[in-house]
Amino acid sequence: MTTTAIRSKVHQYIDEADSNVLEVVYKLLEVYRQSNTSLLSEEQQKEVLKRSALYKTGKMKAYTLSEVRKRVKQKLSS
Repeated sequence: MTTTAIRSKVHQYIDEADSNVLEVVYKLLEVYRQSNTSLLSEEQQKEVLKRSALYKTGKMKAYTLSEVRKRVKQKLSS
């Protein structure tokens, strides 16, 4: 996805967001702006890269949000 497409999507989400989401996004951007570094620790960054590599090679499965919701509902109802 291009930067322009991402920016457009973010603007759309922000325009439709409720006050709670806006507050979280604002605080996240403030932390980023003040530190100007990654929000993840070095260890967390390594883990993300490791998992990304596993996913790209097919050694790790990912689930969509709807799949996760379905699995959670099944677990809660049993």
